[in-house]
Amino acid sequence: MINFPIFEQLQVSDYGLFPGNDSTRPPGLHIDFGPGLKLIVGANGLGKTTLITMMYRVLTGPFDIPGLSGRSELGNVSLEPRRISTAERKMFADRVEDGASNAVAQLTLRLAETSVVIARNLSNLELVKFEIDGKDCGTDETLSFQQHMLELVGVWSFGDWILLLRHMVFYFEDRRSLVWDASAQRQLLRFLFLPANIAKQWTEDERAILELDSSTRNLQFAIGREEAELTGAEAKVKEGADVRQEMKALQKLQQIDTDRLEELNDSISEHESRREQARLRHAKAEQERETRYRELERAKLTAIEARFPKTSDTARYIVAQLLSEADCLVCGSHVPTLAETYEKRIHSQSCVICGSKMADRPELATTTADRRVNKAAASVRAIEPELLHSRQQLDQEEGDYNRLVDEVTQLRASIAQRSSRIDALVRRLPPGETELHRQREEMAAMRSRLASMRQRLTRKRNEFSAFVDGESRRLVRRSGAIKASFDRYAEGFLLEQCTLYWSPHRARLGQSGDFIDFPAFELEMTGANFPSAMRRTGPEQVSESQREFIDLAFRMSLMEVAGANSVGTLVIDAPESSLDAVFVTRAATVLSRFAKPDRGNRLIVTSNLVEGDLIPELLIMSAKPDKRLSHLVDLFKIAEPTAAIRKLKDEYRAVFSALLRKVTKPKRKSKRGKK
Repeated sequence: MINFPIFEQLQVSDYGLFPGNDSTRPPGLHIDFGPGLKLIVGANGLGKTTLITMMYRVLTGPFDIPGLSGRSELGNVSLEPRRISTAERKMFADRVEDGASNAVAQLTLRLAETSVVIARNLSNLELVKFEIDGKDCGTDETLSFQQHMLELVGVWSFGDWILLLRHMVFYFEDRRSLVWDASAQRQLLRFLFLPANIAKQWTEDERAILELDSSTRNLQFAIGREEAELTGAEAKVKEGADVRQEMKALQKLQQIDTDRLEELNDSISEHESRREQARLRHAKAEQERETRYRELERAKLTAIEARFPKTSDTARYIVAQLLSEADCLVCGSHVPTLAETYEKRIHSQSCVICGSKMADRPELATTTADRRVNKAAASVRAIEPELLHSRQQLDQEEGDYNRLVDEVTQLRASIAQRSSRIDALVRRLPPGETELHRQREEMAAMRSRLASMRQRLTRKRNEFSAFVDGESRRLVRRSGAIKASFDRYAEGFLLEQCTLYWSPHRARLGQSGDFIDFPAFELEMTGANFPSAMRRTGPEQVSESQREFIDLAFRMSLMEVAGANSVGTLVIDAPESSLDAVFVTRAATVLSRFAKPDRGNRLIVTSNLVEGDLIPELLIMSAKPDKRLSHLVDLFKIAEPTAAIRKLKDEYRAVFSALLRKVTKPKRKSKRGKK
């Protein structure tokens, strides 16, 4: 029989998330787990999940099974515990400001009639106290703690202890659906109902087969690779002469192109220098033309100003804008033809506005301004040939440079392609006869070794299959008790007819070989469109409420049948999230049946403060009126409040008070039978 842990007390000191309150002496969190229910109530951020994870880590320390929370089949996963990472060991330290430097969590529990006290630093999960019946057993993780725990629980490996906690005691969010996970079932049934030495042999044989299967597949892969290399080497011998002839021709062409590439690289440097000089010359010519053109613009504006009376600033500005930008500021039109007309009038010494000749009106003559315009226009015309010539020179140099670059690019591509071909030919050259002989001998030895490994693997699989078949007969004797216990729990929650039945699961051990019949249970259940019970092969084939409590009923039944004195501890995190209002009372009935104080079980449930009936129903069904509040742990008083709780304190307290009134009010007498 397995000794499931019976939690008795949890103490957490100097941990910032659970400071306690004025009535808590000493400060911190202190919970006594008496027989029956302990309901931990809080809100998001108050540490409900942290609290139950803390209890789990006190029991496992800094060890876990890699991949246990994934969806890989447990039959093909190594169940050897490994030390968790530094980051994982600091999971509690990272939640508080001081890094939990002085924080300690201490869990007191019973295993059968033996009292055990375990205390760990929350900063790094280091073991600081381990006592058995008051005797100090030291703080060595493997030689002391793990070995003593295995003996007290009744399992042979610490990996089985972790499986027991993860899949039986704690109902975590990342749990497996045991009813529909045949690989997890076979591991649980193995260590729950088989003697420790048989469970050990099962695991060791399983590991040996998986390791041999992996080694066989790796060797097969290596042989395939070596065979390909040997086949290629033998083919190279036949084509060696042709390969050498082709290589000689290619290497000659490669040398010609390499020499030409060196010449082009030198020429490119020279042409690049000439191209830069042409760019500089053209840029200077463009800059000079721009300077002269701006001087011409200023001269035109001066000529316009000279032709207007002094009081006509607005008119001068409008004409100047039209002349320089060809835009009319009055109507916004773009009139390049009119701008050209104005410019001709300036050059012909005519009035810009009406076109009249100025020669007969000396007072309006602007010979100085006009001469400046003519001089500036001549300067612009003088720079145009230089600008044109520099542009032509730059185009010529750019073209020459680009042609060289194109030729270099083509040469490099040809050289790279030819080099790749030469490398391929080198690989096709035959090895020496001695090397080829050595490869053949190694290949023969590898094939012989593979055949031997396959024979050994087949023999081990056959032996293990016979071993599992024999032990399954031992397990099937317990199936009736498990089924009966499951029926009692399931019928309290489900309205549908639900039946657990023994159905060995056929699976391979590894990735090859024959199938083995492993022990397992399956589920049949009626439904809206199924008046008779139908096999439900996956959790998606039932509702969420049904799924959660079918799985809970299965865990409870395994604990009841496998546990010494049929007692144990079950820790459930926030079950209300998957329940609708109709099923709350039925769920509370099932849970309270497990948590009857006279049975000795411990049921630890965390819950958000919700305006439903689950919390009051659990307390009402699990304890007498004057004892109900003693089964309640109020994290609103113990935990460090979040910003939401500080801001909405009155609202939370009102909901909590309403909940307490439901719990403490006398239960109404049934009116059944009265008209």
